Amino acid sequence: MPKIEVVLTTNIKAKAENIWKILADVQSWSQWLNTSYVKYDTPGPLVKGSTFFAELGGIRWKLTVIEEKKTEKICWIGNRFGIKAIHGWELLEDGETTIVVSRESMSGYTAIITYPFTKRRLSKYDEKWLADLKTRAEKP
Repeated sequence: MPKIEVVLTTNIKAKAENIWKILADVQSWSQWLNTSYVKYDTPGPLVKGSTFFAELGGIRWKLTVIEEKKTEKICWIGNRFGIKAIHGWELLEDGETTIVVSRESMSGYTAIITYPFTKRRLSKYDEKWLADLKTRAEKP
C-alpha cells in the first residue's frame, strides 16, 4: 500500500545524550512541544515496548516504542482512524553538534485518501517538532 513519508534533518548544538533525554521524557513534552495531552503510566524514559498516549497533530494516539537504542535511535508506532503511523528519530553525534533525523511515515486508507492534505500537514507538524526540539536542546 502506498504511504506518505516525511524525512527531515537538522543540526543541533547539543550532545546526543541531552537530545535523547528530551525525546525519551514524554512527560515533559507539553513544556516544549505543541501538545496539551501526554500520558505515560510508567515513570522514567521510554524503552522498547513502552506504551504512551499523546496528542500529536491534533490526533490522540496510543503509541508503542518498537525500537530504542539509547542516545542513538528511538522509533514508535501507532494506529488511529485507519492510519498506521511510524515515527523514528536518529541522533548522529559529531563533536558538540548532533545531526537529528526525523523519519515519519503514514499508511492506510485514510492517509492515502487525504494524501495532499495529510502530507502537507505532517510535513508542517514535523518541521515544527524538530524546530521546537532544537530550541529546547540548545536552551542554556
